[in-house]
Amino acid sequence: MTMLTQIKDNLATLDLPLAVWSKESTRTLMPLSQLVGDQISINDVAGVIPAVTPNTLGSESFRKAYGLKYAYMGGAMANGIHSAKMVAAFTNAGMLGSFGAGGLTLSHIEQSLQEIKQAVGGKTFAMNMLHNPADLEWEMQVVQLCLDNEVKVVEAAAYINLTPALVYFRLKGAQLINGQVVPAQRVIAKISRPEVAAKFLAPAPSKMVAKLVASGHLSEAEATLSEKIAMADDITVEADSGGHTDHGSLSCIFPQMLRLATRMREQHGYKQPVRVGAAGGIGCPESVAAVYAMGAAYVVTGSINQACVESGTSDLVREMLTNATTADVVSSPSADMFELGAQVQTLKKGTMYGVRSQKLYQIYKRYDSLEQIPEADRLQLEKQMFHKPLLQVWEDTKAFFASRNLQRIADSAEQDPKRKMALVFQWYLGQSSKWAITGDAGRRIDYQIWCGPAMGANNDWLQDTHLQAASARTVEGIANYLLNCAAYLTRVNIAKNLFVSGIEQCQDGTFPIRLQQVSEYADVPRDKEEIQNNSFQGEHKKMNTVVNQKLDLTESKKYFKKLWDVIPGGVHYNFADPERALIVPFVKGKGSRVWDMDGNEHLDLFCKFGALFVGHNNEEYNQILIDNMQKLTSVDTFDLEHEVCQKLIDNIPSAERVRFSLSGTEAVQNAIRLARGYTGKPRFVRFHGHYNGNADNVVGGRFNADGLDFPVPEMFKGDMLDTLGRFPNTLQDQTFMLPWNDPEVLERTLEQHGHEIAAVLMEPICMNGGGILPKDGYLERAKAACEKHNVILIFDEVITGVRFGLGGAQKLLGVTPHLTTLGKALGGGAVPISAIVGRKDIMDYYAKGKVIHAGTFNGYPMGLAAIKATFDLIEKDPGCYDRMGGLMSQMADIFVKAAHAADMPLVLQGMPNGMVFHSQNELVDRSEGYTAKVKMCDIIIREISKRYGIQFSPLSRMYSNLMLNQDDVAFFEERIYPTMVNAKQIIDITFPKGL
Repeated sequence: MTMLTQIKDNLATLDLPLAVWSKESTRTLMPLSQLVGDQISINDVAGVIPAVTPNTLGSESFRKAYGLKYAYMGGAMANGIHSAKMVAAFTNAGMLGSFGAGGLTLSHIEQSLQEIKQAVGGKTFAMNMLHNPADLEWEMQVVQLCLDNEVKVVEAAAYINLTPALVYFRLKGAQLINGQVVPAQRVIAKISRPEVAAKFLAPAPSKMVAKLVASGHLSEAEATLSEKIAMADDITVEADSGGHTDHGSLSCIFPQMLRLATRMREQHGYKQPVRVGAAGGIGCPESVAAVYAMGAAYVVTGSINQACVESGTSDLVREMLTNATTADVVSSPSADMFELGAQVQTLKKGTMYGVRSQKLYQIYKRYDSLEQIPEADRLQLEKQMFHKPLLQVWEDTKAFFASRNLQRIADSAEQDPKRKMALVFQWYLGQSSKWAITGDAGRRIDYQIWCGPAMGANNDWLQDTHLQAASARTVEGIANYLLNCAAYLTRVNIAKNLFVSGIEQCQDGTFPIRLQQVSEYADVPRDKEEIQNNSFQGEHKKMNTVVNQKLDLTESKKYFKKLWDVIPGGVHYNFADPERALIVPFVKGKGSRVWDMDGNEHLDLFCKFGALFVGHNNEEYNQILIDNMQKLTSVDTFDLEHEVCQKLIDNIPSAERVRFSLSGTEAVQNAIRLARGYTGKPRFVRFHGHYNGNADNVVGGRFNADGLDFPVPEMFKGDMLDTLGRFPNTLQDQTFMLPWNDPEVLERTLEQHGHEIAAVLMEPICMNGGGILPKDGYLERAKAACEKHNVILIFDEVITGVRFGLGGAQKLLGVTPHLTTLGKALGGGAVPISAIVGRKDIMDYYAKGKVIHAGTFNGYPMGLAAIKATFDLIEKDPGCYDRMGGLMSQMADIFVKAAHAADMPLVLQGMPNGMVFHSQNELVDRSEGYTAKVKMCDIIIREISKRYGIQFSPLSRMYSNLMLNQDDVAFFEERIYPTMVNAKQIIDITFPKGL
């Protein structure tokens, strides 16, 4: 172990006090407990670094006041984004959670309060009171709701002046006990300007108190006590936050607020100081440690918590947030203070809300009424932003105010055209945040997502950690990791001030923390070195005592480490990163087995994403390829072409003509082009959970921006939607993305948009989305709908073709598409080859020169020889599919029994020669039909299995090959039982509260 590593490990052991030992010109660290006897003189000790743990950061007074373990608060975000579930998670983790009540109805708020109280018992939580100057009556009703439900803490936000409701909440029930004023309720004021802070640091205004006494809200005794306490117990200094913000700098405004609080305490003679905490721009350990170092009593995180699983927003928004950088934010007009020109900070990446809302504000400033807006601008607004006439928007707005007993606002606006225009524009601004929260895929481009640069800092810090994925982020996990790393940095800074040798190298942005406080998610490799020398995503230090690594992979890891120096990421495709943190290089294979560089034997159920069909080192297959290579290398046309094409035509129902290419992506793109050429229409339909290659127009989410009247599902991060380098708007311009297995949705889409749709592209069996079979009649209705609207039905059989039978899935299912794409197993697995086959009149568009199809190696001899070899082997062994399927079924049965023996749920689905497993008891019937926890459990099983010599395919698939035998089943049975036992122990550590 190097000296630097030793220093880091000592500092990362947060509860271990350290002595700084000075010897000659070097200062180093040692545990304080080792300073015994006469071996080390006390004169050699330059200082002591105390234990600094997460529960010692910040103010002890703050923790005691609210009954907390940590001086950490989850600040609220309106519209229930900081949901009841999130508040409960914070509270039960020993932190202060605040419910985002702004914008919600009273009934919604009351229901949420009941949910929180039931979840947290008697623990303290807060409710956010968002200032609503237009409706002070609503504010008073919310306060009364809090008092009736015994909510003891309010987080006051966006206040410029104090209001009667807030004063009422603060003073109601206050008592004088032992000469000290003890309020029954506490107020935490979130503030960004000193002049506003001064109002909360002062006692309640006497005139306002007198009116509350006169109205019967307060007693004379309560009013008398008001002079002896500040309006707030705590002031949260808010800097560059998401949503409403003054873009302040904490390093400037926090010290100013701290001094102001001290001066006003002295001025008013308070016995208890008003604590000062910090919020805004806090998203990484460095910022947390910095604000604690400045004297913050507590830290508050806000918009970064939106990306956590407990937030009251949509999965799509969570994914968008986890891909944000610090520069991906923009200032946009505020919905609640639109006419004043107030701004909110929102996410810029992936949404046009910033641009569109600014345009509305510019129009509002330029014209005095809706009628003055030029017709071209009005039509553009109605088509692109409102999706309805502006007059209809006004009617909807009036109905909204009527439903909230605020008809007076609409009536007043009828007499004020500019005010009316503002309310119409505010309809869009208000709805935009709701579309984001509900995940309205058709409105994705209009999402208003409150977000500050802290989100980008948070994402950068969490890159390549156990909390990178949105599905893995919990508020407790994020908070604990922040606090632990901040505690580590605090100790590093103490060591730096004591001039410990080499300490600067500890400030490198990495954190050697092994979290004992994090209960649900564990530490993981964060860089290349750790990936090579350690384990898989989600593996905790404690897991090393659990995982008995069956295989010694020392040489394999060394070699893979070398690959990083010449190959970006160490692999040739992005789908291996980040979930497959352990990559095992292989040196030879035979049948279903492969051997790694350490000599370990593995069972290959990966089969190169299902492409390997003939098995490793199949001698008959190899000989056909060798014979062809000895005959010729590469020519334009050769003597196997007719024979190979005829094999496809004889076996595949849709094949009347054939063209070859190299990859599945090429085949799909050429089929789409052919459909466009044949129909003369530009767009095509694809489906959630189906993978059709890596081209810009098929990879990633396609969101409903076409006015379709049904929910369009969202894509997951692994589908690469937010990768860089994509041509803008390709998906929006070219595709419709629909939920699969829903014939009504497809039929309705073709009815509405058949005039612009050239093709419907689908996997006939959804292998990429979970091994899902089509519902009875779905494919038949899909074909009928396509033919009704002159749309080409394309089956993407890149996975299913040959693997499930020489005729592919279409022959098994009895539905013949117009075009089919093939790849992977088509050539047996050793040679890249793909094909487009289809109906003669469509395919002949190639012959007429109307549609281009080109490629240097299209139809090259080795590829066609590989197809011939594969088909010959299958034709000589007509029972091969049943034999392989029987062996796979045996393994599936063993797999389920091993899972059950380890007290784990497991289900397998798909087809016998291509299965998908899920860590749950129910079959998946739609591509989004399993949870983030199930996905994480599946990853754990796949990664542990590698250490026992079983190689599954990513996305939990397992494939057969022609050389699979009974010995392979026995090998699987021997290895899968210890795999599942170890996987279960790791899953229990990862999810101690269960699945």
